[in-house]
Amino acid sequence: MENLKIPSTLMTQHPDACRYVPVQEEPQEAIFSLTPPPEGLGLEEAMVDFEGKLTPYLQTSQIVLGLLSKGIIPGREIFVTPRIPSGREEGVFRQLMALMSIVESNYHAWKQSQTYAVREVILPMCTGTEELLSVRERVIDIINLAHKEFGLSKDPNTIQLIPLVETIPQILEVESILGSYLAGCRDMGLTTERLRFMLGRSDLALSYGMVPAILANKIALAQGHRIQEKTGVAIAPIVGGGTLPFRGHFTLENVENTLREYGGTRTLTVQSAMRYDHGYDKTRRLAATLKERLPSTSPSRLDDETQSLLLNIIGIFVKHYLWSFQAMIEPMCKISDLIPQQRDRLARISEVGYARDLPHPRELADLITDSDLAKELRKLQPKKAAELPRAISYTAALYNIGLPPEIIGTGRGIEEVRERYGESALRKFLDYYVGLKADMSFACRFVNLKNASEFLPASVISQADEDLKFIRENTGITPGPQSKEDRFYATILETMKPMLKNIVGLEGKEILSDERTEYDLVKEWMLKLGKMRGGLG
Repeated sequence: MENLKIPSTLMTQHPDACRYVPVQEEPQEAIFSLTPPPEGLGLEEAMVDFEGKLTPYLQTSQIVLGLLSKGIIPGREIFVTPRIPSGREEGVFRQLMALMSIVESNYHAWKQSQTYAVREVILPMCTGTEELLSVRERVIDIINLAHKEFGLSKDPNTIQLIPLVETIPQILEVESILGSYLAGCRDMGLTTERLRFMLGRSDLALSYGMVPAILANKIALAQGHRIQEKTGVAIAPIVGGGTLPFRGHFTLENVENTLREYGGTRTLTVQSAMRYDHGYDKTRRLAATLKERLPSTSPSRLDDETQSLLLNIIGIFVKHYLWSFQAMIEPMCKISDLIPQQRDRLARISEVGYARDLPHPRELADLITDSDLAKELRKLQPKKAAELPRAISYTAALYNIGLPPEIIGTGRGIEEVRERYGESALRKFLDYYVGLKADMSFACRFVNLKNASEFLPASVISQADEDLKFIRENTGITPGPQSKEDRFYATILETMKPMLKNIVGLEGKEILSDERTEYDLVKEWMLKLGKMRGGLG
């Protein structure tokens, strides 16, 4: 692959905004996002998302042809990068159909501009080297088919894979997975001058908590850059996140913390909530800032001792998060299923859909050096019956009852780090997690445990109360509304409560006309609350 530009911003189709965007509007949405300002948003890459979505296979070509008609050539300064389905979760057939959409797009682009529009594809839910090499072979088969049928290049390196790693322990073993993948590519006769890999924030936070997700991402960024030093292959990490702290806190207001927190990242996602709930002007300014400053950031350098401490700290926060999570996941699934669907996605559980995987604390336990802590984690395997909601709807659901998920396990985790490892370890953690105060300041504005107690077990509320106590002691943040708008938010939350309780109680029953009115009103309020906090979930 020639020396391609690395885009700083990746537009995605996440359903985290308070605006519904049908698939018919998505091509124009991408074209507008990739158009330079002031006409467009000035983003540099667009993800065409086939994972868990009803995305038409023509969408990739629609975007490419639309850009070409505006004189914008994808594959040079801006990029169109599909996220293909996981063959393991959604089936190899759906994956191959998404790959075929790339052939059509590159054919049209080559005819008009002698450039291939699609140079890379994102593989979600990456489990390890074997899966990556298997999908790479499918990509090569597609390249050969395109050469045979349409005369496109036969070079197997024209389309590269971007592994999306979003689970534990894989995200904590990025160095091993990517190192083995590069070795496997060499054995196949492939050349890799640069490798982009993507780190998930949302699903990791859903399964293990926000603090573990942040620390794991930082460890993975450090490991990724170690591969560059060992192999000479240019490493260009992508971090995927949304606007709310639980899912990344990627906003204009928090950009300084983001640049410090995720140093070494070369691309950050700009998801729907940023564009629609924060607005086009802030999105343009965020894009310009990231384009200027993100390429020069550096990852934290971790020696073995520091990485070992951070892994143990992750274990502490996971333990406290899961104590609450496993007690509340069933009621939260019911509320999550009520969150308005803002994109045309596959159903969470259906013949072709799938739910997110359960947490695997035992696998994390194998990576940490504190044997007593490891024993505690091995006892925490959640119930097999639970089917996890999507991270966006889960985040929205917790905000909509008054317990922002950022809070869960955070205060108790801070306190145990101090008790177990001492003040010096706590200071190291607080220095390492630079955005803690900003994340907690945001989330604590929307706390209403009295409201949340109507939906969650008493044990969860008691644990959240402990979290808030220790957060206050360590950051000085006072939970609760901080402005007139925050107080209005709290009023809507409390007004919505009795209707939401009634609707949750109707699960599996026929909804009568009066109850349908309540149901529609609750959804309107959920969207209003999401708009006020700057993101649905």
